[in-house]
Amino acid sequence: MHNEHDMPVLTPRDDAAHGPHGTDSTDCRGCGTCCRKGGPALHAQDLDLFRAGHLAPEHCLTLRAGELARDLDGELRPLERELVKLRPRQILRQSARGGDWSCLFLNQADNRCSIYAHRPSECRALLCRDTWAIRTLHAVDRVTRLDVLAAWAEGAAERVNLTGGCADPGVPWADILAAHEERCGYGVLAPVGAVGEALRRAAENIRARDPGMAHPAPLSGEPGDPATTDESAHAAATFLDAVRFDFAFRSIVRERAGAAMEELDFLLGRTLAATAVMYGVAVRMTPEGPELVVLPG
Repeated sequence: MHNEHDMPVLTPRDDAAHGPHGTDSTDCRGCGTCCRKGGPALHAQDLDLFRAGHLAPEHCLTLRAGELARDLDGELRPLERELVKLRPRQILRQSARGGDWSCLFLNQADNRCSIYAHRPSECRALLCRDTWAIRTLHAVDRVTRLDVLAAWAEGAAERVNLTGGCADPGVPWADILAAHEERCGYGVLAPVGAVGEALRRAAENIRARDPGMAHPAPLSGEPGDPATTDESAHAAATFLDAVRFDFAFRSIVRERAGAAMEELDFLLGRTLAATAVMYGVAVRMTPEGPELVVLPG
């Protein structure tokens, strides 16, 4: 199970003492800790939940290929392929570190799951603090956005009063997602002048120049800026172009494909503006448009 880069990892207990046949590590304590570490990644066996309507695309979040995520050992690595998971309760707060990653189906009042009878396979595999079973599952048959959309469409005939958006099988989602990745994919940004690495180096230079900085510092990329190099200026311009396209593309998908706002973070992943922190920068909106800033260390 991968966790996004600003979310804490669930640390397993000592396998020798609390392994697959242990007893004290498998009893659920009702504390809700696992549900607060983030929603589960979804697997092929979970697609029936979409066909039956127990889950919907709007309940999901996509971490796209190339996005930083924690592996089971807590190490940050770019995802080799996209990962679809249940989204956090407050997805609009995920533009900065320390956001609330509690699963949206967790009842905060009593730590109970509101879809327990129809919970995904990773939730069934995780036995309290014993992560042995989930470690054997996490990389097996993980689904893609197109898998979820296909399953959702297959069950459409059994559901009523659902039109437009992801429920409309006439929308060419494969083409739409491919067009977005072509301009906004992390795999596209990485090799273009090593945009991500250049942004990281520029951010580190600004922090080193002002180690006590208390406020965000613009990464303008403008001539005369002491932190500007040809490399950082190119990286900033390339990234901001992708940010603008990302925002515009999402508006088009809502207007022309009828997608709901709640579905966009599943369909297109989180915005580049929200994930800029993985490059050590942030996107700040101004009357003139988006600009890059470096956050205090």
